[in-house]
Amino acid sequence: MREFLLEIGNLLKIKDLQSYCDEELKQKILEYLKREQIIEKSLFELTEDFACSAELSVRVISSINRILDRIYSERDFYKFISYCFDEFIKLLPVENISFLEKHPELECLVLKVATGKIKLKDFKTKLFNIAKTLAGAAFKQDNFIYSPDVKKDERFDPKLSTLPIRSVLSVPVKIQNKTIGVINFSHPEANAFDEACIFFLVSMVQLFSAVITLFKFYNESLQFNETLQKEVNKKTLELQKINKKLYKASITDSLTGIYNRKYFFQRLEEEYARALRYGNNFCFILFDLDGLKKVNDMFGHPEGDRLIKLFARILKAVKRKEDIVARIGGDEFGCILIGSSTEGGKKFAERIREEFKNKYKKIKVSVSGAVGCIGKGESFRFYKDYKDFFKQVDKALLEAKKIKDKIEVIETD
Repeated sequence: MREFLLEIGNLLKIKDLQSYCDEELKQKILEYLKREQIIEKSLFELTEDFACSAELSVRVISSINRILDRIYSERDFYKFISYCFDEFIKLLPVENISFLEKHPELECLVLKVATGKIKLKDFKTKLFNIAKTLAGAAFKQDNFIYSPDVKKDERFDPKLSTLPIRSVLSVPVKIQNKTIGVINFSHPEANAFDEACIFFLVSMVQLFSAVITLFKFYNESLQFNETLQKEVNKKTLELQKINKKLYKASITDSLTGIYNRKYFFQRLEEEYARALRYGNNFCFILFDLDGLKKVNDMFGHPEGDRLIKLFARILKAVKRKEDIVARIGGDEFGCILIGSSTEGGKKFAERIREEFKNKYKKIKVSVSGAVGCIGKGESFRFYKDYKDFFKQVDKALLEAKKIKDKIEVIETD
């Protein structure tokens, strides 16, 4: 028998086997086997717990991913918190979750979100004094507080006594190291949360704090970007208006307000090219005031400027919307009549001449002009390009000025 016991003792690696009698050796072997069974049982339970925790971890990670996606689609802070609580309550051994936020001025917490079996509408009051309530104590101490039975806790607000609440865990919520409020986990049964559960819930709040920090940061960035975009759009419009004014100033004669020489020749070139390509009609007319020097000598240059502005106003009043009128020299003006024939150009020039003589009353004045037209039914053979066209009309104007108060027309075949 002893040899058998010694053999088993050697297998179990029990020390000092020879020092024990048979009965003592038997007891040592039994104690060792019993201890091994306890260890094996504990290992089995730990494995089961780990498997459960692994499953829970997968569920938590899945919920967190959904919450993170929600950050980029939800703009309302409290709706976002409500969504998070709806996700958490599926995972946690709690019946209700609520969020209380510090009032910006009062020493109170304001109930903002409640989910679970008790909804926001079920609360008779939504304002809780920090100095006199359980959640207020957690906020003030900046640490979680667990009340296993609120009926025995003086800090529990009596206004909530009608609600099915017995166990409450209040955990402070922080954003960037600043406590902004409290999350309450509650259950209708007393002593509902054990130490492991409390640890898990507090950890969840820490995780939630990081999530809402990210939410606020994203939305503040989004708001900043929107504000920046609005400011950029505003400045862009202002710049467009300024550029429009600058462009208008760059193509406008400062004295008369009609187009200047540079813009006029740009349009003359464009219309000439268009006429060549598509056969469009247009007339080019040059005017020169005959009596400007006499007015300047008799009444001074301000009166001469008034005479120039008067002629520009007449041109603007008589022309059509699509026509171009410009001051291209001191007392020289140019007109482009889009789609006009030679006969139409001549009538326009004669009308301007008569209007000008009738409008100015101080002394007798007149204007000389020259008309040249091209397009369908007109001949292009006289002009090499738009510059040659201008040169020929300008020559005709010189002939008209020799006579004065005359409109010279370049006849076409």
